[in-house]
Amino acid sequence: MDTTITLTAHRGYRQKFPENTMISFREALKLDVDSIEMDAHMTSDGEIVVMHDGELSRTTDKSGKICNLTLAQVREADAGIKFGEQFKGEKVPTFEEFAALMATRPDVKLLLELKDYPEELGDFAYISCEKTLEICRKYGIWGKDRLTVITFSTGICKWIKTRHREDNITIHGFYPRFHMRGYEKDDPYLYIDEVCLFADRLDLNGKRYRSDDPVVEKGVFDFFRAVGIRPCVYFSWNVNEDDYRRALENGACGFTCDDAYTCGKILDKLGARKLRR
Repeated sequence: MDTTITLTAHRGYRQKFPENTMISFREALKLDVDSIEMDAHMTSDGEIVVMHDGELSRTTDKSGKICNLTLAQVREADAGIKFGEQFKGEKVPTFEEFAALMATRPDVKLLLELKDYPEELGDFAYISCEKTLEICRKYGIWGKDRLTVITFSTGICKWIKTRHREDNITIHGFYPRFHMRGYEKDDPYLYIDEVCLFADRLDLNGKRYRSDDPVVEKGVFDFFRAVGIRPCVYFSWNVNEDDYRRALENGACGFTCDDAYTCGKILDKLGARKLRR
């Protein structure tokens, strides 16, 4: 298991720019990051677009489910205006646009989150997965040094591990197990190479809640390291230096951050990373 400490820019440079837009990705690539994380959905006419939510309304001026809209309809949305007037006119990128940008930076890895789930969309999700991976291959974003697939779907984890066994694609899942769709029927941890550790719990009524402490206990890190699964964390921009220190002490190998600039400075101050560029 690789224990190198890595830094990933979450949805681009999300703190300062509208998430999952080309300007957010271009600005993130100016930072000293190891990888860029983003999200992919398929439209009703079989095109792959970049957006976190399956619905347009949170981040754009339009509404509707991406799986029910054509590419042309998705591209009518303004993906910048809700973040700030100065970003008016930013479009929802196609995945091919994003892949072309990443092809210019072979030193930066892609953390590709596949957001179409077979547990909800059936075969549509597998078609979406294959079309997205086909674009990755087309632009040379392939192999363990260039591509990690992230998913909340046990079905997608199994699909990639069986269909793409020879392609050496790293798969990234989530803890606690209840985040993984399909976990009741199959064990997602049979397929993943990395795991993001969320400090989530279930109350006595089975309702999910987020712990006040963003860093899970060391025993969870130790368990995954013991079975060869690389433990990672996600920090938004309001996490303090002590949280980074404790995550490192517990055994975190990867940090995915909304503010990758500040995150990188903290990790460098703590001596966690070697300067690269």
